Amino acid sequence: MDIKLKNRHRISGLLAAAVILAAAFAMVELYPYFENESSRSGAPIYEESAFLKHLVNGNYVLALEDAQKEQNKILSPFQYFLPEAEAELKAASSDGSEKSTVTELSGSSSSNIQITEDEGDGENERTEYLRGLRKNSIREFENWNRDFSNIRNSIDYQMIDENGKVILDHAEGRFIPNNNYYVFQAVLHYDELGRMDITCVRGENTAYLLNTLQDFGDKDPMESYYDDYFQRGTLKLSNPRNMTFAYGMSEQQISSFKDTSGNIWTAYENSGSVTRIFIGLVCAVAALAFLFSCMDVNLADRIAILRTPLELVVGIVAGSVAFGAGLTSLVAVTNRGDLYSALLRANFIPKAADIMVKLWNLLWWAVPFAVIYWAVLCMRDVFHIGITRYYKERTLCGLFCGWVVNSLKKLYRYLGNINLQEKSDRTIFKIAAVNFIVLTILCSLWFLGIGALFLYSVILFFVMRKYYIDLSSKYNVLLKATNQIAEGNLEVVIEEDLGVFEPFKKEIQKIQSGLKGVVDEEVKSQKLKTDLISNMSHDLKTPLTAIITYVNLLKDDHATPEQRKAYIDILEQKSMRLKALIEDLFEISKANSNNVTLDLEDVDIVSLLKEVSFELSDKIEESTIEFRWNLPDEKIILSLDSQKTYRIFDNLLTNIIKYAMPGTRAYIDMRKENDWVEIILKNISAAELTFNPEEITERFARGDQARNTEGSGLGMAIAKSFVELQNGKLTVETEADLFRVIIRWPIM
Repeated sequence: MDIKLKNRHRISGLLAAAVILAAAFAMVELYPYFENESSRSGAPIYEESAFLKHLVNGNYVLALEDAQKEQNKILSPFQYFLPEAEAELKAASSDGSEKSTVTELSGSSSSNIQITEDEGDGENERTEYLRGLRKNSIREFENWNRDFSNIRNSIDYQMIDENGKVILDHAEGRFIPNNNYYVFQAVLHYDELGRMDITCVRGENTAYLLNTLQDFGDKDPMESYYDDYFQRGTLKLSNPRNMTFAYGMSEQQISSFKDTSGNIWTAYENSGSVTRIFIGLVCAVAALAFLFSCMDVNLADRIAILRTPLELVVGIVAGSVAFGAGLTSLVAVTNRGDLYSALLRANFIPKAADIMVKLWNLLWWAVPFAVIYWAVLCMRDVFHIGITRYYKERTLCGLFCGWVVNSLKKLYRYLGNINLQEKSDRTIFKIAAVNFIVLTILCSLWFLGIGALFLYSVILFFVMRKYYIDLSSKYNVLLKATNQIAEGNLEVVIEEDLGVFEPFKKEIQKIQSGLKGVVDEEVKSQKLKTDLISNMSHDLKTPLTAIITYVNLLKDDHATPEQRKAYIDILEQKSMRLKALIEDLFEISKANSNNVTLDLEDVDIVSLLKEVSFELSDKIEESTIEFRWNLPDEKIILSLDSQKTYRIFDNLLTNIIKYAMPGTRAYIDMRKENDWVEIILKNISAAELTFNPEEITERFARGDQARNTEGSGLGMAIAKSFVELQNGKLTVETEADLFRVIIRWPIM
């Protein structure tokens, strides 16, 4: 059943991803349609305010270009359009050193110094203002030139002097004024004083065009940079004089024109095609989300994000819909080729750039559709759990109301649990009631109540003092008991009634029990340390004594070669025994100090156990113990350290060979249970099992208490430590002479 549920959730996720990506893909594929719709809707380009402003500012660009061509030199905008300011700035720059000298030489009179410095400061400020104005005029002209450059190649324009001669032609020889070839036409004339008049205008809305162009022509484009204090009525942009500028756009030019200043976005917004299709797909995604959610009604129970409160869902949905509607600009930029061009400039190959643009658009469109799908799944639960429960659990209002109701219930239960038969509750109630009655009476006595209140305060003082003394005595009893426990007396008993401190009795008893447990553990630890010394002394002394003995025998000159060879074999055996003991001691020390480095990898534990059994096959045959293997046929892959796991199995199987009763059977079983793999090793012990199963995995603990067999007493301890280091669990069970070891590892 659990597998079916997981598959259902997986299918729901795949369906959601498919619906979201399909909707986003549909939006991206409709980009050509959106472009066609935008081109058929909205006002003509020449009615855009920004476009008309660029035309008027273009007059200054063309005038400066003509002047530079005529004078055959580079002219700055400040020099050409503000000649008086340019002359004043040059004069100020040439006189600057002379004025500073005059200021230094006028030192005979302090008043003269003050006047001269004030005048000098004013002139310096004027000069700085003019320099700033020069920078601003150059920067502003660059903006005019950039904006006009964006449209000049898509329109026809001419400059005509006062005699009607065309001095600059960008109309393929056609005379623009009053030419019916042009759908849009604007002829702007500057008189001898630089005042602009519109002599001809043509378009769909001539009144709007006339007023807008005239407004831009009457306004000084540098006006925002003038300072009222420094201008002094002398600074004004010098407009072209006795010059006419004619602009025209044919039907073909209008249809093919794309203004980079933002007109294309307006056209897309005016068409409304992107928004309409987006809203339609939103409805389709919502309907499909509702339909598919009916196939997996328990999805919200497993995914917390689908239990988001309704108010937050509505707010996020509103934001995502607004976000999706705002992606109209993304459609415009993509259709215009800005993203594609940027990627080409970044050295992307054309095919990769095209794919990147589509993926980028797909990602952004997937966001609002994903939010809509998620919102439907959140709100769909109202049909699954009911509107009442949904209101209580899935809305902020319901959650707040539930919190208020629960708080009131707790208050009600608290008041209801006041037991006037309990001494403490009865006392508090009596004190509160008496205090209320006394204060009520005192308040009714007017001025006499002040004296009565004084008397009441005195009485209350003595009553509270008596209560405080009683409380202090009970506190001292409690403090005395805790001090005795701190000094090591864990058998202290509190027999007095502690009043409000009565609950501390149970807590002190818990502390006593905990400390006793700690003491017992410490005693056990000390015993282990003692056993460590005695056991290691015995286990190391035995092979060491044999080594010393046979070394002395080798020194005997009368020993035959055969005897020497036998002595050497025994020395090798005992030295290897000594080496194994020391290695086991190091292994268990590292394991207990968590200083073991695990080299985790995917290990087939079935194959590993078979490999250990194969390595020990000679010893198994010599032991006369019949091993029965019950291992699964399929692989069981776990994330383990293969060397440490090999050591675990080697130690456990070696113990069976050493301590199992000869001629009996040993069983090694392995099976999977849910998310765990369990390995059970069972054998009949040759000696009576008189030890505690929990102690056999301690360091130097041996089932053979007489120590008649070789062993360090560390095999089980090492096995248990290595199992636990790899997130497993090793337990030992005994039943009569049956010895059982159980290892459990989680399957990741």
